[in-house]
Amino acid sequence: MLKRFWQSIPFLILFLPAVHAAPSCERAAVSALSAAGDEQTSAFGRWGAVIQDPEAPVAERIKALIERGETYRALGRYPDAERDLAEAKALASASGLDALAVAALQAQGQTAAQQQRTLEAEELLQSALEQARQLNSPILIASSAHALGNLRWGQGRSAEAERLYREALTAAERTEDLALSAAVRIALARQSPNTAQAMRELKGAEALIERLPHPAEQADLGLRLAEVARRLGREGQAMAKTALSIAAERAERSGRLRTQSQALGVSSELLEAEGRLAEARRLSERAIAAAPLNAYDLRYQWEWRLGRLLRAQGERKRAIAAYRRAVDHLQRIRSDIPIEYAEGRSSFRETLSPLYLGLADLLFQEAPGVAQETERQALLREGRETVEQLKLDELRDYFRDACILPLRKEIETLAPRTAVLYPVILDDRLELLVSTGRRLDQATVPVGREQVALTAEILALKLRYDQPAEAESRQLYDWLIAPIADLLQAQAIETLVFVPDGPLRAVPLAALRSPEGYLIERYAVAIVPGLKLLQPESFKQGEVRVLLAGLSKPGPVVDELPGWWVDALIEQYRRRGATAETGERRGISVRVRGASERQRGSGPSRAPTHEKIAALSLPGVAEEIDQLAQRVAGRALRDQDFVLNRFTSEVSGQPYRVVHIASHGLFQGPPEENFILTYDRKLDMKILASLLKPKELAAEPIELLVLSACQTAEGDDRTPLGLSGIAIQSGARSALGSLWPVGDATTQRLMGIFYEQLKQPGMTRVRALQIAQRSLLADPKTARPSDWAAFILVGNWM
Repeated sequence: MLKRFWQSIPFLILFLPAVHAAPSCERAAVSALSAAGDEQTSAFGRWGAVIQDPEAPVAERIKALIERGETYRALGRYPDAERDLAEAKALASASGLDALAVAALQAQGQTAAQQQRTLEAEELLQSALEQARQLNSPILIASSAHALGNLRWGQGRSAEAERLYREALTAAERTEDLALSAAVRIALARQSPNTAQAMRELKGAEALIERLPHPAEQADLGLRLAEVARRLGREGQAMAKTALSIAAERAERSGRLRTQSQALGVSSELLEAEGRLAEARRLSERAIAAAPLNAYDLRYQWEWRLGRLLRAQGERKRAIAAYRRAVDHLQRIRSDIPIEYAEGRSSFRETLSPLYLGLADLLFQEAPGVAQETERQALLREGRETVEQLKLDELRDYFRDACILPLRKEIETLAPRTAVLYPVILDDRLELLVSTGRRLDQATVPVGREQVALTAEILALKLRYDQPAEAESRQLYDWLIAPIADLLQAQAIETLVFVPDGPLRAVPLAALRSPEGYLIERYAVAIVPGLKLLQPESFKQGEVRVLLAGLSKPGPVVDELPGWWVDALIEQYRRRGATAETGERRGISVRVRGASERQRGSGPSRAPTHEKIAALSLPGVAEEIDQLAQRVAGRALRDQDFVLNRFTSEVSGQPYRVVHIASHGLFQGPPEENFILTYDRKLDMKILASLLKPKELAAEPIELLVLSACQTAEGDDRTPLGLSGIAIQSGARSALGSLWPVGDATTQRLMGIFYEQLKQPGMTRVRALQIAQRSLLADPKTARPSDWAAFILVGNWM
């Protein structure tokens, strides 16, 4: 009975690759079923009926719960899967149905593994295997050992994986379960470092597949075999092509449209790699035709490939149409796509961003040749909106928050004498899109991604470390500003709103230099992460309440900070001879650390507490807070008063329009590791966002968040997203912060001028910052860009 039950679980589930938790926001739960097709939708109805039927045998209800839970798991709906499997496990245990209890336990382990809860998965799968051995159930031993072997393989523990696969194969052969035996042999081939041994395992699996009685099983396993074989050299690729051809034919014969489409799509991919574009195109078109209408996860891949092939064959208009369909299909399932993170980067950025950029690239190429201005504008706007969607998805992935939504109003409609500069960095060129009012202009610069990225990285490092950077500053000016300088002058532009792309995020646009001077001398410069903002409200002069929070000397918080960062500050403190002068920089430049480095240095520093406090002290902050308290209305929290609970209480309970924090803070790596210091504890970004978010739509929302002593780490163009994300996630309409550590006295002076200007009638935030930066630039003591250019205004500049 158990063997028949195991074989009844859809093959879609057993041989899907492992996925990881996907973000989701405001999507109906059933949307995840779109990838599975009508077969699974119908199966959900059958399982639900059995589960709800009080007259149904207990064993049948348990099997329905397991099957539905496994399908939920395959679709990435983990809470639903966990609920069903837990209920099945409890019901089976209470009913004395030990074999079904083990089946549910094993499925729970696989669900935990796919969510990267490795320790829990190990415990569950090991327990399932041990219980299967006690029951002496070959089918359960085979499936449990297979599942645990997959976990070990994913951990890079190949020797253990092979041992478990061998145990699974022996048990599967005892049951004469040809499908499971073939699946295990495919797994053995996948983990084998020896190509000849891997091919022997695949040939064994191939022979078993031929003996299977059902074409549907043959098609599904043949597809899985081909995915492994294609990576094993010429002989493996030949095997893969044969397996895919047979799988497509048998899937069509058995009505498995999804499997047929997959086989055709992978075959097209192999032909594309060989340069056989015409044949690849035909197979892509067949894969699209075979795909179920709601199989958007397949359709976007095949349409994307078709677009690439059409582009390579010189059919740009048809390529654009295919790319458009691919993007549309992807957007339908975007929030259901599993995301895996590595070193702060997401699989989405690495694998799917080329689709968006590919469409934008084609649209920007098409626009200049269009005679009708309205059509040209439409193409340019569509290209920009495509890149904008990519920026939004990147923010969602960086913060692992699918609920970050486009904000309320397009920025280009907000202010006169304002231009929005939207650079798009492509592999072979730089596209500059400039909007002034409702018009969008295009300038193309023949410089590719690698050269732009290298120059931007060098400039950012030189500015951070106070090195001469005129060559890079002028080069970036020539690429980004010179091609549009006449347009800006003709439109009498005063404010330049910059929407940076990739490596340009780490570069302060204000520091770009022309022969006549720095950009800040001519334009007020604001940064926005995307094209839409909340509707701004002007400051009510004389009525703005400001919460000032400053930490000149930290307290117990020093013992919960990452040791690597504290030790770097202590080393700097020791080098300067333990003299805390206000001319010293606030903080120290650090590079983004990999996950393994962060894990090794995540514990507290072993230095004496008094030395940690001394190294983290900011003497100039006390004076900064005192000076600002005389200029603005509100409340000041200094040192011992600036404890986490007091701060959160003040922000939550009072109608502050500006929150100013003068304390160490760090944006580096994953967003959950970003923080600001209070006297007693770290203030992480989630807490800050939760404090400010409820005020987003209040009568008097937070208009400005100022972080006068925080800095972003170097080495990852995504880290400046931390500052952008604070403004977006928290609902603060803009944020002012620094890209690198700046001197104590310099920061005091800039902040004093900024707030003094902000009180002036009709003054905008970005104009106040420009005046403050120009004031520092005019003083020989603070004229270097490293002194004034680090401060950037992100978000609403009004």
